[in-house]
Amino acid sequence: IDKFCGKYYFNDDRRYNFVAAEKFATEEEKKKMIRLFKPSVPKASEDMPALKIMMLRPGARSEDDLFVHDTLYNIVVRDNVRDYLIMECWTGDMQLTVDGKISRNQAEGKTIITLDKSTGKA
Repeated sequence: IDKFCGKYYFNDDRRYNFVAAEKFATEEEKKKMIRLFKPSVPKASEDMPALKIMMLRPGARSEDDLFVHDTLYNIVVRDNVRDYLIMECWTGDMQLTVDGKISRNQAEGKTIITLDKSTGKA
């Protein structure tokens, strides 16, 4: 999943805002996030890979002033397409607010991200 980590800019244009996909610092941090949502997201598996989605805090003064906004979970990466890596996962139903509380805005979605091996861009 390392190749899917990084900043994703709207239309790949760095003049716009971004979200960042990052690995959890530890396996325990990942499990803690999944357990926080376990009652409402029972299919989230602690044994499968996950990435956290980071966003800029309102009024951020640097690109490093981020908070955990969501989680990509139950990640499966397929390398069976010649020029692409395909990541399939779920997201949208593990959203947090800026202050780390469970957001009222939850919207589960199956997500497929295609990464071009020649450019390294998804």
